[in-house]
Amino acid sequence: MGDRILHVSEATGWTGGTAQLLALAQGLRERGWDCRIGCRPGSGLGQHAEKAGLATFRVKLREDYDILSAWSLARHVEREGIALLHAHHNRSHAVCLLAKALLRLRGRDVQLVVSRRVSFAPGKNPFSRWKYTSGLIDCVVPVADAIRDVLVEAGVRPDKLRTIRSGVDARRFFPRRADPELRRRLGLPEGVAVVGKIANASPWKGQTVLLEAAAKLAAKGRRSHFLFAGRDTDSGWMKAEVARLGLETRVTLAGFRTDVPDLLSCLDVSVNAAVAGEGLSGALRESLAMGVPVVASDVAGNKELLGSSGAGGYLFKSADAQALAERLEWVLDHLEQARASAEEWRKTELPAFTLERTFDDTAALYRELLGKARSTPLAQRGQALR
Repeated sequence: MGDRILHVSEATGWTGGTAQLLALAQGLRERGWDCRIGCRPGSGLGQHAEKAGLATFRVKLREDYDILSAWSLARHVEREGIALLHAHHNRSHAVCLLAKALLRLRGRDVQLVVSRRVSFAPGKNPFSRWKYTSGLIDCVVPVADAIRDVLVEAGVRPDKLRTIRSGVDARRFFPRRADPELRRRLGLPEGVAVVGKIANASPWKGQTVLLEAAAKLAAKGRRSHFLFAGRDTDSGWMKAEVARLGLETRVTLAGFRTDVPDLLSCLDVSVNAAVAGEGLSGALRESLAMGVPVVASDVAGNKELLGSSGAGGYLFKSADAQALAERLEWVLDHLEQARASAEEWRKTELPAFTLERTFDDTAALYRELLGKARSTPLAQRGQALR
């Protein structure tokens, strides 16, 4: 096996980001890298990593700048001969940064890569600024150019940034017919268009925007059904919102699911209604890879994902339920045209958004950073400690 890489995340639940992390570690392992996982005890990531046969290191990652976790992580890096730390989420970013600082003080070094999957601007306090602009970071990897632009504005040096898009597994997500039995179990009525949103429930993910748009379509007598799937989409607050809008017979709240390709095959339209912060939506990539038409808010990575093809016409003003309702009504009235746009995206744009492309680009970055480290004396690299 090649150089040892430790992928680190504090995520407790199973999310799109942790799924991308695990897929990356597995893909790089197939390319000869010795990938390992650093995660919190009892995390979904740890459980999935162990099932995949990846070595795991448990570390609490309690908060930003958790010095005890940083010390534990630094000792693990030293003991196991880790060549590169790849932090995938916010808290792990800060702890890995501290761990590298501790290693430098001991005359040791490790390369540090930080992924950034959301387009929220970093905080402006000194700790947040140091967290992103520190010379100890060898590369920050935004998953979309829109996120890169946010980081440049926040003070990150452009030469420390490398956009590597999150990819879709084209072996799992490809056009297919819906399973009639699955439709029945989900309570999806026959002969009615199904609009879906696949995302963990969160205020910034925009589930309420889509529900309000659904209510507007219902008020016009539009026959359509809405499917929500993802962690907490079957929670009390989602049920209360459905009841408030009188949509009980028009909405399915499916909760957390692992059969996402099968769910997407049931949809006539897939929606991303994020109001802010979106990076490069996995659900949109997966929908388009399956030839499912999409409608998305015009935020960050959504514009980047759709803007280079005819599918870019299916964007709407974020947080605007009326705009979403109007866009959905048009798409439902022009489904064949929308399907043709999605199919065109699949044929022309998908190669730039595959997991294989993500693996190749990441491996190239690792080789570049490790090669540079081997050719640069530690004393010179130590000048970056600031």
